[in-house]
Amino acid sequence: MGKWTRRAFIGTGGLAGVGLVVGIGGNMYLNKVAKQYSGKGMGDGNSMNAWIRISPDNKITIAVPRSEMGQGVYTSVPMLVAEELEVDMKSINIIQPQPEPAYANTLLVNPNPRDIYSSLTFMEKIAHFLPLVATGGSTTITDGFDHLRAAGASARVMLIIEAAKRWNVQEEDCYAENSHIINRKTKEEFTYGELAESAGKIELAEIPKLKDKKDWKILGKNVQRLDIPEKVNGKAEFGLDVRIEGMLYGAIRHATYHDGIVLSVRNQVEIEKMPGVKNVLVLPKGVGVVVVANNTWRAKNAMLALDLEESGDNTLSSKKINAHAEDVIANNIIATPLDKGNATDVLDKTGNIIEGKYDVPYLAHACMEPINCTVLVKDGKAEIWAGHQGSSIMLDGVNAATGIDRDNIIVNMKYLGGGFGRRGEIDMILHAGFVAKEMEGTPIQIVYTREEAMRHEMYRPFVKSHFRAAINVDGEIEAWENKIALQSVGYSSIMRIKPSLASSPSEDSSTTEGAANLPYTMAAAKVAFGQMDLPIQVGNWRSVGSSQNAFFTESFMDELANAAGQDAYIFRKSKLQHKPRFLKVLEKAAEISNWRTPLPEGKFRGMAIHESFRSIVCQVVEITKVGEKKFSVDKYYNVIDCGQVVNPDTVEAQMQSGIMYGLSAALYGQITFKNGEVEQYNFPQYEVVRMNVAPNVQNHIMDNDEFPGGVGEPSTPPAAPALANAIFSATGERIRSLPLMKHGYSFV
Repeated sequence: MGKWTRRAFIGTGGLAGVGLVVGIGGNMYLNKVAKQYSGKGMGDGNSMNAWIRISPDNKITIAVPRSEMGQGVYTSVPMLVAEELEVDMKSINIIQPQPEPAYANTLLVNPNPRDIYSSLTFMEKIAHFLPLVATGGSTTITDGFDHLRAAGASARVMLIIEAAKRWNVQEEDCYAENSHIINRKTKEEFTYGELAESAGKIELAEIPKLKDKKDWKILGKNVQRLDIPEKVNGKAEFGLDVRIEGMLYGAIRHATYHDGIVLSVRNQVEIEKMPGVKNVLVLPKGVGVVVVANNTWRAKNAMLALDLEESGDNTLSSKKINAHAEDVIANNIIATPLDKGNATDVLDKTGNIIEGKYDVPYLAHACMEPINCTVLVKDGKAEIWAGHQGSSIMLDGVNAATGIDRDNIIVNMKYLGGGFGRRGEIDMILHAGFVAKEMEGTPIQIVYTREEAMRHEMYRPFVKSHFRAAINVDGEIEAWENKIALQSVGYSSIMRIKPSLASSPSEDSSTTEGAANLPYTMAAAKVAFGQMDLPIQVGNWRSVGSSQNAFFTESFMDELANAAGQDAYIFRKSKLQHKPRFLKVLEKAAEISNWRTPLPEGKFRGMAIHESFRSIVCQVVEITKVGEKKFSVDKYYNVIDCGQVVNPDTVEAQMQSGIMYGLSAALYGQITFKNGEVEQYNFPQYEVVRMNVAPNVQNHIMDNDEFPGGVGEPSTPPAAPALANAIFSATGERIRSLPLMKHGYSFV
């Protein structure tokens, strides 16, 4: 992997030797917007390259501007290009480009995939202008599916035009195959590299027609991940692996309380005399202190020895947070994104009401690789190395921390040892940038200890959800009401990362995603929410609002099925007759799990279905009771409809990964507060699913021609409700709060 600006991508060795360069391949506006708004690395004349470089020796280089955090984008993105370009995946070299306009992720501002032949929306233009180059929301394939294929197709057509001109034949007499253009009649051939320099000057008036699915050679097939070999042989470089000559290491100690500040370091002189310690710096606004030393061990030990004078509220507790949530639901609803059929009036006049009060705790991301960032400030320039979810966020953070112009900042994206939303934050960049500026000329690597990372996070929020519903004698839902209390993730995170784009908490659609867009037939439905006012920072956690709303809604749907005296599958099926994609996924899950076949004694099932990130997932979990409140989680049957599939192997892996992440939260995950402090310090207090507990996963991918959805997050939301519903089947106890361990359950 290399670091490149697009000018460098085009101009290495001079334009005369670089070969073919191809623009974004989608809406022709992108070429114009790039030239209009950015002078950095945009190329000259017709050299508008965002994705493809073909050198004279026929080497194919593809830019992948999304972060590789185990989800497989370093393979799936090249697959999209390679399919239309007609090149072998083994011949591809990958680079991670600098954050520039053509690489913007427009789905992060406009969640609806856009026809590549239509004009950009205003918000999409803003995304390119900023630019917003980031990975999240399971958007990589959905955002790039048409654009990247069009980039490959455009390159192929340009090469064919050039070859036809040289042979003095019609373009139809030429075809592309395995990095060559071949003359149909004479069987003569040119390598792409022989044609690339001249072909790169050709301008296309329109986007070439893309292949039909039936003609795909690469897409839809299992392709071995391109990043696996170097991860196996140890050559892969994660953020924490970065080593630069003269580098020093910083360990951070945050202010103890989440609204607190560090006023002074009482023993700074003594700390600075400790072996290897080079500096002690209080961070801007007193958010913490960084001790810099010649290795991480010395920096950490010195950090632990700090005697801080602080301010902050030491009365915050989980009990107070819970009471605040109850008050918000009762007295401070700020938005009602769904209100049809006067659900509240129906429920107020109905005597037979089913009610359920649910809640989930704060959750940490618990990335296995410690949070880290390396920055060098020298001679009015800066360079950053990190495994992060947004190269543009890295750029913005260094700019904000150092004041150095963006044109003088180089971004080096590294592999991520777990992201889950945590590595889309800006804190580690601001801290490393500040220290690097204070110690100009010295590369500084900031590392969070596990304890600091877990106790000072941007958590998945604590959420309460109160339900009321009414069903008639036929089991039809006459009214459904859901009132939610939480902190807005969208508002909290954007205010930290990109304040200019922040909207009010009342406009945060992620708050009710998976709650206000249920597929089930209901005569009347109301979903409303209120904002909790707390000093705790919250952020995007794998599957965001759906992570809690799926647990709430699918558990409550089971309550309704039970009240109606109906099988959970039959009850859901009757409410999905007008939603054929959901219905097919539900039926397939019932089929592969043999839902209608009785289980042996001691075994039980639960079911949940949920849509998130444009994909539908249904899960059936099988459990075995091995003791009083002791179970083994045997198997998850997982069915996903994610539309057209790029790499089935990636989908399979992400389904397994998402289930384990959701299952960890369901069984063990919680962040609690006492006396103003987080009670969980490390993995011994924040357990995750281990191999002896991990279930077998049987996955089925639906085959259809729908536009692709995401796969990185959609299997996480159904994992908890499917299990909770199975527990109810086994014990008769309705689990309305997580994790299960706080209800006395254990798992083997």
